[in-house]
Amino acid sequence: MRDAITVHKFLSAWGQPDLSPFVFKLETYLRMAGIPYRGVSGDARRAPKGKLPYIEHDGKKIGDSSFIIEHLKTSFGDPLDAALSAHDRAVAAACQAMVEEQLYFVLLYQRWQEKPGWVTYEPVLRDYLGTLGIPAILRGAVLSMARKKVLQTLRAQGVGRHSSAEVDAIGKRVVHSVADLMGDRPFFLGDRPSSIDATVYSFMTTLMDTPFPSEVKEHARAVPALRAYTDRMRDRYWSSR
Repeated sequence: MRDAITVHKFLSAWGQPDLSPFVFKLETYLRMAGIPYRGVSGDARRAPKGKLPYIEHDGKKIGDSSFIIEHLKTSFGDPLDAALSAHDRAVAAACQAMVEEQLYFVLLYQRWQEKPGWVTYEPVLRDYLGTLGIPAILRGAVLSMARKKVLQTLRAQGVGRHSSAEVDAIGKRVVHSVADLMGDRPFFLGDRPSSIDATVYSFMTTLMDTPFPSEVKEHARAVPALRAYTDRMRDRYWSSR
């Protein structure tokens, strides 16, 4: 019998299972695939790739949500994607790259670089540091260093060099592309859910349903198909949290 899966994560926030869309994605996949797991507060310093989420399974630590999901497919089978065509797999891969490599940095920019976002985000991060046992008196200094590092990452990646309006334009383009690719189908690739839905759903609801104001958020909320899709995924996989 395989060991139980332990997901090392951040913490729930804003009515969502985790403040990270990558943790949210992984947990959604586990629910979609019917794989039991338990979530625990994680410390990125102990993670195999220095970031969350990571899992412990069969005596191994595995990092990065995408590599974790591939490991789970190998270990438990692939009921969600086994019947996908080559074309659908290519569309899913392209959409995943667009969401995780473009929209993700828009979300980072909103939370870490823009002052209103940081005012909202900092208290949640302080709570997370508390779960790691970091004394309250030190949390401000830790977050100051963390923010400086994230801002350097954003600048190196490129998004941090843009104006708010330019970042909004990037985000709107991604949202528009995701909506066009999905159309009015109940799930991203059709009538049946597939693993790409874990990614699309987690990132779209993170954008639409967290307290970070932006034009990108309002743009996504104004697309009826996206609102219906995120509600459908939530009701199907997260109604019994």
